[in-house]
Amino acid sequence: MEFYWLFKVFLIGLALFSWISYRSERHQNKQNLNDIVNERISIRKLTEDEFQLLKPYLDNKWLVFPYKYQSSLIDLEVSELVGNCVRHSLYTNSEETSFYYEIGGIELFFPYNMYHHISDFNEVEVVFTQRYAFVVKINGYDIKTAAESQNGGIYSELDEPWLQEQSFDLETLEDEESSSGKATKIKSETDNKNNYVELLEREETPLESKNKNKKTNGILSAFFLISMTVSFLMYWHLTNSAILVLVIFSFILFILFYWYQPKSKYDLHKIKCIKGLITSKQTNTKKVTVGKNYILNVPHYWLPFLPDKSSIPANMEVTVDDKNLICYQNMLSINNEIERFGPPKFVKCNLILFITGIVLSIVVYFQASIIDNALLAYRTVNESITSWNLEDESTLKNSSIKKGDLVNIKMSGVSCDVNKKSNEKGCHTLFINNQPIENNHVASMADQMKSLFDNNFIDTRIDRDVMRVQQYQDRLNEMYKQYDRRASVYSMNIRSLYTKLKNIGKIVTTLDKACNVFELDCHNVRKELSIFYNSSNWQEIVKNAEQYPNYDEVVDSKFISRLDSLISTLKKDILVKIKDTVSNYQHQKSSLKVDLSNYSYKDISTLENVNNGNLTQDSLLELKLNHYYDVLLAKAGIINVVGLVKDIYYQDDDTISGLKVDANYCYSMNLNDLFSLTSPVLISLVIFSVTSLISFFNGIIMCYKLIANRRRQTEIIKFYKNRII
Repeated sequence: MEFYWLFKVFLIGLALFSWISYRSERHQNKQNLNDIVNERISIRKLTEDEFQLLKPYLDNKWLVFPYKYQSSLIDLEVSELVGNCVRHSLYTNSEETSFYYEIGGIELFFPYNMYHHISDFNEVEVVFTQRYAFVVKINGYDIKTAAESQNGGIYSELDEPWLQEQSFDLETLEDEESSSGKATKIKSETDNKNNYVELLEREETPLESKNKNKKTNGILSAFFLISMTVSFLMYWHLTNSAILVLVIFSFILFILFYWYQPKSKYDLHKIKCIKGLITSKQTNTKKVTVGKNYILNVPHYWLPFLPDKSSIPANMEVTVDDKNLICYQNMLSINNEIERFGPPKFVKCNLILFITGIVLSIVVYFQASIIDNALLAYRTVNESITSWNLEDESTLKNSSIKKGDLVNIKMSGVSCDVNKKSNEKGCHTLFINNQPIENNHVASMADQMKSLFDNNFIDTRIDRDVMRVQQYQDRLNEMYKQYDRRASVYSMNIRSLYTKLKNIGKIVTTLDKACNVFELDCHNVRKELSIFYNSSNWQEIVKNAEQYPNYDEVVDSKFISRLDSLISTLKKDILVKIKDTVSNYQHQKSSLKVDLSNYSYKDISTLENVNNGNLTQDSLLELKLNHYYDVLLAKAGIINVVGLVKDIYYQDDDTISGLKVDANYCYSMNLNDLFSLTSPVLISLVIFSVTSLISFFNGIIMCYKLIANRRRQTEIIKFYKNRII
């Protein structure tokens, strides 16, 4: 049953998407029309005969329905369009309610049923209105020939063709009504637009008024139901008592608008009594046409009992506002139906609230952890809930925690899972390691690696030695200048800046240890550093560097740039190796894992710096290295997680290896406040119950009404069949 209603919700959503897409296409077609009007090339002027044939469609909006009525042309210029003609349709309740034709994104209207001459490739001549183009010629078939083929009749694209015009003597009708004394007001429509007479106008009877829904359509009720749910979700995440007032206020308004009956719904509407001929009946659209263009809406179960075309004028009663046929002769009558079988039942409000209730129940169910809250409430009532204060690993591992218990974890040595991307505020998965990593060569390199990642690892100075070298180069440039002007220009182009590189021996020994421990390819950086020593043997260079760690040398600034680039590449490679070590350390058996569910983030101070996007590349690398070593040395962050246990992870020896915790801070309340009148847990259960019950009862009521309407309709049809026979 739930799948059936979810499928109906999906179909409604698909229909809404189709309608939006359909309207969007028509809006784009209007833009296309404006563009082509500005850029068109006229092939001729519209003739007087062609204009007179189009004039009925400019005077009568029903003849162009469902196109938007246009009372005039932009001008009399005729343009030519070529291409494939496509018909687009919009369906409601499996019936076509709107359509249009288009060539190249330009909407076309075919007067006098000229659409029958559409082919695979079309050449049409058109004149433009503000919304669409009238076709005056298609594939050699012109409007004059089309009009002559209709024998003087005018056709609408939506309806079936009106058959040859029927007429009757209006004076005879007036004489008959005057002699009988039944008519108090007779209006004769003597122009060419109508072919019926209006006899009188009256107010609808109380029984007829029951054919309309006197309650609201449910949109306002649904709006305040949504407002109540959204306000609750804000309260769930923020626990602000001021928001709770909005929840209560929205629920009260929902109740008021559910039972509210506008006074305007009780106003009696006007009924117009007419006498005329039915000239056509459209089964698909549930409409009949009286006279030439008076289109009436008809109950669908009346259609089998109405003639396709009448030859004798019939008395009919029609609502003035919405043109609904409510009585035909003495044969079909809404008043008699309600008197015999009762009024119809209206399901729109129930349908809206049913769908709204289902959607909101699903949202609340997943956002507020309803199952966990219900379990927590049940265990609280039965006094079987336990609250745990956990401040060390051994207590947690050997405790008898159960699902649904409340935990307060206060521990140090906590780090985020390095294999999962974290945001600036925290992470989902935490590891607790109180003991530093042991017997690990990566951890033993902590001081050297921090020195390597320090921004001052490559230390340069400008001193007297540098100035003397710089002055010497300047004198050489002057000598070149005196000797040869071209040589002077060359010397200026190769002029270099110098600086003193400090502690070259320390750089060599640190990089050598890093390359050996992390097994890195350091060929390029070794090649650059070997220029300071008169040896090509790297081991001899390292031995010399260990003896003279503070060795300095004046070097070209370009050399410093190359060395810095090579070392930056090594840093990134080193971080990858250290990260793997940290990952293995976090996932070792002695670690405790804490998963935070429902998007519950917890701040960890060291992590905030690592994820700071305002840092430079070198500073970010240094902070990541420090963070990784803090994790390895059990110096990482401190957390205080309070939440509801959703799952428990065990090791092979049945000791606890981790927890899955819903860390919504509403669980940080003490047990007495957790189920007070303002408790988010209690309110979440109330809100879910309200939305679920609204959906359930409206679904039941809707089904009952649909079944009752079907039975009522079957009895009415049976009654009419017996009466007519």
